[in-house]
Amino acid sequence: MRLSLSDKLGTILQEGWIIIQQHRDDILSAWLDQCDELQDKQHAAARPLKLAIDAFSSQWLHPVNDAGEWLAALRREWEMKVGELSPNQTTVMLTMMENAIHETIQSSGITEFRSHQAIQYVFSKLHELINSSGCMEPDWDRFLEQLASFKQLPVEWIAGLAKSADGSLYVEKWYGDVSPSLVESVKQGETMFSLCEHILSCMGEEGKRRRLVPLPWGDAMFLVCAEEEERLVIPFLLHALEQFHTTQAATARTKEQTLWKDAALLFDQWIMRAKSLHEAIEYISSGFVAYLPFERCALFAYSSADESGFGLYGYQLDNNQIKSIHEHIDRLPIIKQYIQRLQWLGRHMTNVPPIYVPRASQGLPAKYVEQFQLESIVIAPIYVPSESRLIGAAILDCGPGTSFQLSNDIYTAVMKFGQSAGEMLAKFSGGRPELVQSTPHLSPREIEVLKLVAEGASTYEAAKRLHLSEYTVRDYVSAILQKMNAKNRTEAIVKAIRDGII
Repeated sequence: MRLSLSDKLGTILQEGWIIIQQHRDDILSAWLDQCDELQDKQHAAARPLKLAIDAFSSQWLHPVNDAGEWLAALRREWEMKVGELSPNQTTVMLTMMENAIHETIQSSGITEFRSHQAIQYVFSKLHELINSSGCMEPDWDRFLEQLASFKQLPVEWIAGLAKSADGSLYVEKWYGDVSPSLVESVKQGETMFSLCEHILSCMGEEGKRRRLVPLPWGDAMFLVCAEEEERLVIPFLLHALEQFHTTQAATARTKEQTLWKDAALLFDQWIMRAKSLHEAIEYISSGFVAYLPFERCALFAYSSADESGFGLYGYQLDNNQIKSIHEHIDRLPIIKQYIQRLQWLGRHMTNVPPIYVPRASQGLPAKYVEQFQLESIVIAPIYVPSESRLIGAAILDCGPGTSFQLSNDIYTAVMKFGQSAGEMLAKFSGGRPELVQSTPHLSPREIEVLKLVAEGASTYEAAKRLHLSEYTVRDYVSAILQKMNAKNRTEAIVKAIRDGII
């Protein structure tokens, strides 16, 4: 399986578009109220806002099936109705309209950050389409319309064909100078020959001076109406279509190569909400899955002092199982070699690449491979660029027993996510040189003892509830105080609550 960042971000775009569609009437009402208010104040923004609302309203008259189609159609409506606005005016109008949407859906009870972020992403892509026409993906319909309308090209019109359920052909879309009477008269034909004969008969005397030429292109089929004596039009059209395809493919590649920037921005917004180390750990773990095409994330801290790593959090995994992991890097050869390479490269590094492991059994202990049914994995370094230090790693995969390939854009996004996560965790580490010092590794049994102590249980009561001796519980308490560098039980409890251990 080859992972696609485009599909993941497309899902977020679709989520935002669906919310907008579901609240369309309320949103339109809010926009019109805003426009009326500006008109009453004789504000200069009233007219541009009215034009922008008209563009959205016109597009809504022609339903589409997904966010991509909606954005492309809306861009065309915007150019026709609001094309006179400057880039700055366009930015102001889109911002006003987006803000109104956020207020409208919030009043309807939609308060989740992810929903509002999806709407924000929709408007950011719309802004790109409208204000960055030079970088836009070529528009297929516009291209065909231009070809059919060129005065120096002997083409009267081009028809885009489609197949009905019974296999017959019909004209799905017309391009060029087509008479309304022809559009209304043409029905369908069982074969290409019968459809052409039907169209020529509908054209009457004009049809005798024209030739209809089928033009297959990929999965599409077109019918070109040209002057009868013209023989070069089809080679020209084929060449034009080839050039369009080349441009379209190049634009798509460029667009895909920069998608990691969208993903990194969304991830940064997601984790910046954290107000504590515990929240930061949770948001980072869930963010790797929310904005990249992975299914599971296990977040680990790394201590350079004792060269070991321990589990912090598992997203879509058993959290207790992840937190119970504590390994020296000598038992993780692939991690040890990676850290050694980083040391050889020196301290002053900004970008630290992730590790892609096609077969986890070749790089991780067999017990973890079997326990979590690991196949392909990505190890994302949690690195602090401002301090040039590695403080942890996120292990990512696509679910139990699932292998995958890693594309360049996802590789770059994983690296940027790790940098943002590193800076965020460093901020909450209180200036300590090791993240491990702020979240000491406690065994599941030690955590149980600490929870009981925090609830006010005495050594005797804790021992009775855990079916242990008092001496064993005292040993656990001593180990907890030592690991947490706490002077007494109260200090240990405060640190444990602060760091989200209990």
